[in-house]
Amino acid sequence: RELEDGQPRFRPTNVGPQSFKKNPIDMRIGNTDLRRELGPLVVVLPSARISASSQLGKAVGDQTAHSVVVNRGKRSLAVDLKAPDGIEIARQLAAECNVMIQNYRVGKLIKFGLDYDSVVETNSKVIYVGVTGFGQKGPRRDQPATDSVMQAYTGMMSINRDINGLPQRINMLAIDFASGLYAFQAAAAALYGQAMRGKGKLIETSLLESAMVFQEAAIMESYLQGGDVEPIGMPVGSFKTKNGFISINARRDTQFKSFCTLIGKEEWIDDPRFVGPRQRVANGDFLLSQIRPIIETKTSEEWNKLISEADILNAKVQTHIDLFEDAQVQAVNAIRWVENDTLGRIPMATVPGQPISETGDRLTHSPHIGEHNEEVLTELGYSRLKIKNLKKKGVVGTFTAGL
Repeated sequence: RELEDGQPRFRPTNVGPQSFKKNPIDMRIGNTDLRRELGPLVVVLPSARISASSQLGKAVGDQTAHSVVVNRGKRSLAVDLKAPDGIEIARQLAAECNVMIQNYRVGKLIKFGLDYDSVVETNSKVIYVGVTGFGQKGPRRDQPATDSVMQAYTGMMSINRDINGLPQRINMLAIDFASGLYAFQAAAAALYGQAMRGKGKLIETSLLESAMVFQEAAIMESYLQGGDVEPIGMPVGSFKTKNGFISINARRDTQFKSFCTLIGKEEWIDDPRFVGPRQRVANGDFLLSQIRPIIETKTSEEWNKLISEADILNAKVQTHIDLFEDAQVQAVNAIRWVENDTLGRIPMATVPGQPISETGDRLTHSPHIGEHNEEVLTELGYSRLKIKNLKKKGVVGTFTAGL
């Protein structure tokens, strides 16, 4: 949290489970999601007494769905960056880390000695990743940005409109998480270079740049189509059924012919208006107007069975709740149920290439703010008396309800 004077207060630092002395350290200042499952120690400095991710959605204490996802598998150290002793702790971490990731506004960390030029003086091999909203340069460099701001600014909402043409936000933090994954990808590649050549690297990116890469194909299509939003093919879309909705994609010639036979419209197969993909797109409104009443005559399950048997792309539109009982999700262990000490029993997704989440595993625990203050400070060489004094002065803190 940035106070009215522009100064950050307690920054919870989430640190991975191993020892500082025996393992590489990755320091994260902000809310960028550095994949904790890959084993490194992760040090995070988000906000004061209550982190940004613990203010997203329904909260129980200092935890929400988002805070659990981005912080699980880490330890938490909360320090006050307005206090000289707090800055010193952060600088110690920066001097030892392999990777430092921060997502403050441009230039914000200079006064703390945590900008790249300052950190590299004491840690020449550091991989320093700076993630901003609009980038390090340009007329908007000093403006704040969030996922919702960037979905609007980068055109994502323009290609996601409701039936009345109103631009809509995708109801998840798509750009935030994409930016975190792109930052991790760059940091992981740089880590390999660090291990092989002993060199660090400065990596600077932004929500803006990540959104561009994330939407690259859509942006290119917009250019080629003169700004018009054109369907990828026809018939393609969501259709109302007797008991819900189903997504159907019968745009390929062979699938279109099979679909025509399935719904009793064989005459469309040789109709010049629908003979090829471009012709079907040009006459898409007519196709959809004829198909929708037909699809409403059966349930989603009935259509799913019939359309699948015809080898046509389709899926029942499910809710997230539906997924918990889905046989395919269960078969591949895509979601596992684990116990969280605050939120209770929660569904946790399995990260590709990583062990399946289990209750009690270190990767399933999401720390409370400041949960590991003493543990981490001890590993940094602080005595019990020093830690006690830091607590007394308010340099280190823990979550306090109501603040």
